[in-house]
Amino acid sequence: MNLIVVSFEDFTKDPAGARADSVPSPGFPDSWIDALVGTGSVFSRDEAAPGAVKTIGVRFPSGAHAEQFCLSVRKVANLLGTRAHIHKVPAHQVDLTLSEASRHRASVI
Repeated sequence: MNLIVVSFEDFTKDPAGARADSVPSPGFPDSWIDALVGTGSVFSRDEAAPGAVKTIGVRFPSGAHAEQFCLSVRKVANLLGTRAHIHKVPAHQVDLTLSEASRHRASVI
């Protein structure tokens, strides 16, 4: 299992951090994230504001799917006025990460 956790930067308070031709965003638009996840399954999602994702946790069936998601989400986030910070969870820590997420009451889906 390939587990990826992505957090998005809020550039509304510091617009200089956003790409020059984008509108600063508090997170990644919720309407876009499902299209990028594709064959993955979301296990956790936290909102920065209504309609904007702050943090998302995704499982992928293969490393190739996970890599494609990482490349795409970085580029699209940059275009949409935020920055993606991607954390790849090593295979031996997947169970621990999922149990910690539920223990801290993350929005486990």
